[in-house]
Amino acid sequence: MQTPTFLSLGPVRSTAERTARALRKLSGKGAFLPGACFISLLLGAAPPAPASFHFRLSPGPRLVGTRADRSGGGSVTATLEGSKLTLKGSFSGLLAVPTGAHLCMGLLPGVRGPRLADLTISPATAGTLSGTVQLTTEQLASLHKGGLYVEIDSGKAPEGDLWGWIMPQSVG
Repeated sequence: MQTPTFLSLGPVRSTAERTARALRKLSGKGAFLPGACFISLLLGAAPPAPASFHFRLSPGPRLVGTRADRSGGGSVTATLEGSKLTLKGSFSGLLAVPTGAHLCMGLLPGVRGPRLADLTISPATAGTLSGTVQLTTEQLASLHKGGLYVEIDSGKAPEGDLWGWIMPQSVG
């Protein structure tokens, strides 16, 4: 059985140096355009496909005294393109008109945290929500750990009528 071999940096470096020398030589003779085209082909590689996360919105934690104050359900699709997260979803069955919808960041799935951004939401007990958020490096890391979630608040449940965590394993 053969042992696999891996490229060392030497051959890779020498290939890169030869290419750079050839491009310098071409640019010195007024043939900069072919070198620029070569570089643009390398840099113009297709960006990675957007990642999609589909998740459900369900009633927040229920205590004996608040069971009648929370109801409904919904679903959201989050699309991550680079560091831009786009959210689009729908909800229904709320007992009160929503007072707001937010993207929030907890430490882990199920752990609440601060608001990152407000989302646009229909002012009715059933409707849609949407929004686009530019995520920081820390927020992206939290997304990949399942720490980002959507929360819909209402007058009857000001700290979350419906919640839904964006889980990495739901990549579509």
